[in-house]
Amino acid sequence: MSETVQDRAVQAVGTWRDDWPVAVVAAGAAAVVWVVGTVAGVDVAVRSGSSSRDVGLLSVVVTAVVVGAAGAGLLRILERRTPGARRVWTGVAMAVWVVSLAGPAGARTVPAALTLAAIHLVVGAVVIIGLRRRHADRATNRVA
Repeated sequence: MSETVQDRAVQAVGTWRDDWPVAVVAAGAAAVVWVVGTVAGVDVAVRSGSSSRDVGLLSVVVTAVVVGAAGAGLLRILERRTPGARRVWTGVAMAVWVVSLAGPAGARTVPAALTLAAIHLVVGAVVIIGLRRRHADRATNRVA
């Protein structure tokens, strides 16, 4: 009952721990897609100059976590500085998601490109939907 304005502001902003589940789910979903592709016999590899490089499970998981953390960081920065932060962030996130789909074009085979595209689609969807939902209540509870 005797909650201060500062306490309510901290609750409205939340902490970094609030966003980690989104990054973990994105990494798990990416890992599932990679494993399914690998079990189906897809050699997930990309061209790298005149040779090729395998895309391993560790790089898929780490990249998904980094994407989730970067998305959460940008959203937190925008929430502190921009009115309509979720709307702005969603536009930026969607643009980055679309541009990221150019990455699988460097795959060595068509099945590898489809697997990588599926990974990109899943990670992007989880991060965008997950962070929007986790930050939705903060937008309505924001202290003026």
